[in-house]
Amino acid sequence: MLEPSRWTVGDVLQQRAAESPDHVALQDDERSWTYGELLADSARCAGALSSVLDVGLGDPVLLMLDNHGDYVTTWLGTALLGAAEVPVNTAYRGGLLAHVVDDSRAKVLVIEDRYCERLAEVEAHVPGLRTVVVRGGDGAALSRGRYRVVPFEALRHGDPAPARRVAPWDLLGIMYTSGTTGRSKGALVTHAHAYFHCHPHSEPSDRILVTLPLFHIAGQWAGVYRALISGARAVVRPRFGVSTFWSDVRRYGCTETLLISSMAHFLHQQAPRADDADNPLQRVNLGPVIPDVEGFARRFGVKVCTAYGLTEGSSPLFADYGEAVTGGCGRVRDGFTVKLVDEHDVEVPRGELGELLIRADLPWVTFSGYHGMPEATARAWRNLWLHTGDLMREDETGQFYFHDRNADVIRRRGENISSFEIEAELNAQPAVRESAVVGVSSEYSEQEVMAVVVPRDGCSIAPEDLLSSLRDRLPYFMLPRFVEFVDEMPKTATGRVRKGVLRSRGVTGATWDREAAGFRVARDG
Repeated sequence: MLEPSRWTVGDVLQQRAAESPDHVALQDDERSWTYGELLADSARCAGALSSVLDVGLGDPVLLMLDNHGDYVTTWLGTALLGAAEVPVNTAYRGGLLAHVVDDSRAKVLVIEDRYCERLAEVEAHVPGLRTVVVRGGDGAALSRGRYRVVPFEALRHGDPAPARRVAPWDLLGIMYTSGTTGRSKGALVTHAHAYFHCHPHSEPSDRILVTLPLFHIAGQWAGVYRALISGARAVVRPRFGVSTFWSDVRRYGCTETLLISSMAHFLHQQAPRADDADNPLQRVNLGPVIPDVEGFARRFGVKVCTAYGLTEGSSPLFADYGEAVTGGCGRVRDGFTVKLVDEHDVEVPRGELGELLIRADLPWVTFSGYHGMPEATARAWRNLWLHTGDLMREDETGQFYFHDRNADVIRRRGENISSFEIEAELNAQPAVRESAVVGVSSEYSEQEVMAVVVPRDGCSIAPEDLLSSLRDRLPYFMLPRFVEFVDEMPKTATGRVRKGVLRSRGVTGATWDREAAGFRVARDG
């Protein structure tokens, strides 16, 4: 582990390239990079960003890229330059895409060609964007007069950027997290924040399979960056597939991986095979922990760990390999202090439900605030503690158990979904008077999205038509699975929708289920 004064991407790459220049650091479908090659390619990318695209220290650079080595070298090049990566969910479209691009104030976007049409659709709403670097095509969908369009090859052939001293407290990225009372907020994260998040470290002989998207910190930090910090190999695959997962593990000799609960659930649901445990995988970082975690570990011959993490606050809770328990988030990790409090920030007795508040013992290892949102930053840090919005309880052994989200954020298959943003699109429909979106229990361990809708007087809406109208306005993972029409919402005396009532009621006999109805939702890309 490096000294805190060297917790930067540049220090990590330079150390590994000096110690093990020929050790494979990164592998995707097309090629592999040794640590020496990875540093060289990332430095060339940094040079091109500086000389060709005029990106400087602290400047935001948007990345809307798929899972592959080019994403990694572009992110690392941005970090070496001292610029700030702004990852964009590749399912974003319409208002969500426009918000992230415009709010970040970035002038440069690196994008896959197949997403350019979506960018063209929001062109009028992103006036600050000037340059678009296109990978895998010529960006024909873009307005050439509006944007300077640059081929991705330019990032591969730049002159290596001169060494720039980047400090651990310097900005590494702006990570957009789901909003509850407004649009998604950009969390400002530092180099030290990313480094400290990457726990536990692996061995140089390990190969970490990364199937989670690189635009999330789980795939990018806990997957790829943790491998680089450890001197191990990151194996990046385009996405998770139940039918291909174990063949990938065996093909690449992977010893570690990261799974969200729905992925583990899908794997465990498959028919047992005699060779289930005959694989090189040794360790699985799983969150949240599935109910039959012990059966999963025995069946596939692995040890399971888990951690509780959030973009703003790193990973303050952790359970080591073999210590993960059903429903548990782990115990307090070294370097953090936590407490559970009531609605007035008064600490609750052990065993009672409370919101998790955290503090870090070291500077710069939690987020620095929300981009351009000082009031939201102050609310998150009120009373000098970072408020997570998550309700938990602690047992007598110090194990923490997640109960619910205090805010209106829905967790579905690894995505944090803003109910506000879905409601905004629903309420824009002419036949909708009012809507409320909540998370309801799922057979896949996390949540499903449910929309409760009040139609306008005299209007009749078919749920299929409602979802069809949202297909071009929302990412696939935000489309509600359940829809229920009601005459009125349960409300407080001040007129707020009582979402707790809707969550408790959940799915009823009057609820429409798109999966049961055979309504297909295609994954973008």
